[in-house]
Amino acid sequence: MNWHAIFVGHGLTVLLSATILLAMPTALAALGETVAERAGVLNLGLEGMMLAGAMGAFLGDYYAHSPVVGALCGVTIGVLVGALMAFLSVNLKTEQVINGIAIVLFVEGITAFVFEKLFGGSQQPTIAGIPNLKIPLLGSIPGLGPVLFHQNALLYISVLIAIGIWLLLTRTRFGLSVRAVGESPEAADAAAVNVSRIRWIALLICGGMAGLGGTVLVIGNLNLFEPNVTAGRGWVAIALVIFGRWNPLLVFGGTFLFGFTDALQVQVRATSGGTTTAVPYELFQALPYLVTLAVLVAATVIARRSAQPAALGIPFRKETSRS
Repeated sequence: MNWHAIFVGHGLTVLLSATILLAMPTALAALGETVAERAGVLNLGLEGMMLAGAMGAFLGDYYAHSPVVGALCGVTIGVLVGALMAFLSVNLKTEQVINGIAIVLFVEGITAFVFEKLFGGSQQPTIAGIPNLKIPLLGSIPGLGPVLFHQNALLYISVLIAIGIWLLLTRTRFGLSVRAVGESPEAADAAAVNVSRIRWIALLICGGMAGLGGTVLVIGNLNLFEPNVTAGRGWVAIALVIFGRWNPLLVFGGTFLFGFTDALQVQVRATSGGTTTAVPYELFQALPYLVTLAVLVAATVIARRSAQPAALGIPFRKETSRS
């Protein structure tokens, strides 16, 4: 194994640049999940929202020949799946764990069916990639410039949206309401906060962020779609929310660990011969998930107390006064 080619010079630049690109889809989904869980809704349907957004983005871009249309379609589909989760969990007050798993299974099935019907038997369809934009002056900084300031426009937009979500959750009255609803919906309701409305909005944001994550993965990275293209990134995002202790900054930072190991396994496979290595290449593919699991377990053991919202996963049933 030529580690020098991976961690030195141009190889290191490629590794770090790929880390940012591969981390962003998971980061967006994880931030959306953070909003939902801080509002008290355990959204296990995140993988389905990402996958639905990925297919919507691909089809929009493929047929309209426009990444802008694709991005709008991806986010819209994600929001619609978020609305489905909100209807089941907030309005019908059914079991949130079952709702999430059912949504994932439904989306996996419907996306595979639609893709097969549209493209089955034909050559792998692709879409045109988004060219990288080199930011003047900043993009010329040695070492740092090619990594941070020579990415595609969708990635820059995603970073701005991620910052906006952090500000929304931590610096606004709405964010305060979200946290109040997640900790004590009864107290929030007594303070004239509409618990159902806040949870609905939180899940719509979560769906939109997950859809954007799928969009970045397909349009900003792979330039193609295939069944189960998200490959468990939604589940990883949920784990990283726990790892980040429901703190949006820690959650966002933690996703880059996953992105780094994902980029590393790609570089290792490319440097060592792809699928013809002595070590099974599937082991390299599993590396990001193994590292995420190990870090999650370690963080859970080390933490002395849970930072989990007190009302997470508990449907809110408003008590009515009896005469």
